Amino acid sequence: MSPPTADLFSVETIPGAGRGILASCYIPKDTIVLTGEPPAAHVLFREYRKEVCAQCFLYDRGRTLRVKDHDTGKVFCSASCQQKWVDHTGELGDGAWQDLHHFIHAKSKGGKEASGISLTDHRPDVGEIDGGWSQAKAEADVRMRKAIDGASRPPGRKQTKAAVASSTIDPDILGYLLSGILAHHQQPNQWREDVLALAMHKEPYTTTHDLEAHCTSFVHLSGIMPVELHESCTIEVCRALAAVSSHNAFGIRSGSEDGEEYMGYALYPSASYFNHSCDPNVAKQRVGNAWRFWVVRDVQQGEELCISYLGGDEKDLNVRQRRAHLREVWGFACECARCRREATSSQDAG
Repeated sequence: MSPPTADLFSVETIPGAGRGILASCYIPKDTIVLTGEPPAAHVLFREYRKEVCAQCFLYDRGRTLRVKDHDTGKVFCSASCQQKWVDHTGELGDGAWQDLHHFIHAKSKGGKEASGISLTDHRPDVGEIDGGWSQAKAEADVRMRKAIDGASRPPGRKQTKAAVASSTIDPDILGYLLSGILAHHQQPNQWREDVLALAMHKEPYTTTHDLEAHCTSFVHLSGIMPVELHESCTIEVCRALAAVSSHNAFGIRSGSEDGEEYMGYALYPSASYFNHSCDPNVAKQRVGNAWRFWVVRDVQQGEELCISYLGGDEKDLNVRQRRAHLREVWGFACECARCRREATSSQDAG
C-alpha cells in the first residue's frame, strides 16, 4: 500500500524535499484525493484515557465516556465502537492490552510513572542511541527467555510473567509501542511495506530521557507480553516506530484539525507522503480514526499536492516564526512559495 497509488497522483522524488505526491492529471477543486487507512500505530495520551473513544477517537468536550472496559482501561463512545475495537484487536491483542493496563496500574500505585527531564539532558547522537538499544535488547532477551520458560512449565506449577525492574514508566510510549507491535503481528508483511518505506529519522529522540523512556518501555513490554507476540516485540519494530513517528505522525485533535485539545498522535503511512506548504492546496479532516484529503483549489497536472503541518494559531505566524517552528518541530527549512514570497517582501521592506 505504501507508497500510495491512485489515478489522480503518483509518489515521486522531489529535489530538496524527498518524496512527495504529484498530480497525474488536472484535479478540480473539492475532489477527494485520498481516504486514509486506520493508523499503523497510535497513542491516546493517558490524561485523556477516560474521555476519548479508543476506536473512533471521539472527544465529547471532556466528558467521561460511558462505555468502559475495566480490564483494558479503554473507553468507548458506544457499544458499537467497543465491538469494532474488539473485532479488530482480537483475543491476543485484548489480552496484551489487559496485561499493559494492569502493569501500568500497579506501577502508578507505587509512584513509578515517568519523572521530569533532567536539566543536564541533551539530544543523543547515533552512538548513544545504538548503545541504549543494545543494552535494552540484552535485558529484553533475558525477560523473554524467562517468559518462554514460564509458559512451558508443566501444569500445576505457578506460571508468572518475567519480573520487570522497578524503574519509571511512560504509559504513553508503552501504549504507542504496543499498538505498533500488534499491527506488526497482525500483518507483518504489510507493516514492513508501509512503515519501513517511510523516511526514518536517525536521531528521533529530543533528549536522553526520551531515549531511555523508549528503551525502558521496550524492556517492560518484553517482560509482560504474551509469548505469541515476541516475534513482533523486537528492537527493530520499536526503533522503527520511534524513527518514523518523529517526522510522519499526525496529531489527534478534538473536533477539527485545529481542535483545541491535542489528545495523541498516530502514524498513517499513506498520508505521510504529503509534503508541507504554508499555502497548501490540500485540506485534511479526520473521520473517526482515519483521514480524508481533498484539494481546496484546482490543481494542474504535475503540481505537487501539499498539506500544512501547521495547526491552530501556528498558521498565523509570520514567515520567520513559521520557518523557525518547522525547523524545530519537523527538522526542515521551509522553502514553499509563500515563504519565499514573504521572505522577499520582508527583505524589500527592510
